[in-house]
Amino acid sequence: MKSSHTFTILFWINKSRIIDGKAELFARVTVDDRRTNLGLKRKIEIKRWDNKAKKAVGNSTESREINNHIESIRVKLYNIYQELRYNGELITAQLIKAKYNGEDDNSKTL
Repeated sequence: MKSSHTFTILFWINKSRIIDGKAELFARVTVDDRRTNLGLKRKIEIKRWDNKAKKAVGNSTESREINNHIESIRVKLYNIYQELRYNGELITAQLIKAKYNGEDDNSKTL
């Protein structure tokens, strides 16, 4: 029996913790109405963030770097989701986050 999952990725800034006009950038992964947040370790000026498009506005180097970073994270998260689907594994937002952060069972460390 096939099961379908709802899967979304949303990028947003946390306006509640503004420091010097900059807010931290986050990604939210939602699978079947269960969600988890990932801190992207990047800050962006609030005036440069387009809340509707969920990306940085402008053609500055900083805006392009942030948009490239957002797109690369979107691709990584989507690839993790596709890999889990392909292998027939359990798909949860927490598992996708763990795999993205390298905290899954298959990660090797010294």
